[in-house]
Amino acid sequence: MRRVPTAWPAYFCALANLVAIVAMATVLTPGTTLFPEASRAAYVTENAVLWRLGWSTWVIAAISLLVFYRWWERRIDAGMAPLWVAAAAFAADMIAESTLIVLVPDRPELARPSFLITGGVANGLYTLAGMLLTRATPGIRGGFALWTWTMWSAGIALSLVTLLEMPLAIAAVSAALFALFIPWCVAMGRRLA
Repeated sequence: MRRVPTAWPAYFCALANLVAIVAMATVLTPGTTLFPEASRAAYVTENAVLWRLGWSTWVIAAISLLVFYRWWERRIDAGMAPLWVAAAAFAADMIAESTLIVLVPDRPELARPSFLITGGVANGLYTLAGMLLTRATPGIRGGFALWTWTMWSAGIALSLVTLLEMPLAIAAVSAALFALFIPWCVAMGRRLA
């Protein structure tokens, strides 16, 4: 019988976020603020099943991040503060993503506030929780520390450009953040296993 790796939450988080960012880059992008409102609404309405499936991958990614943060906290005994912040992020994310999945195909005007909540508020809180966990984690030094703090800086930048509603910056910063975050999850999992 094969043994499940100790770091499976980190690896699951990496995989789930990879699937979600691919969904964003393919089936979700035409329904985002990169496109004019009328074409966005038409795309979402005409592709409601794809839209809902695409946003469902982000729900799984959010769950995987919460599980990863809980696993991380238990490995370093950081206390509950980072998890409470992550739980607040998750609650905001579920409100936004549920709205995007259930309501936006019929009520496209709800997309904009949902994007602000998931990309601005939830992402900012997830980033803060990760920063708190990082500060409590011994042994993050050198190149790995630089990678880690660059990634969290990209998370802060994503929240800011989302709240400022800068679509091209959102796309660019999202690409940078996930290019850093996905392999970082694997590396952090190996460090903490």
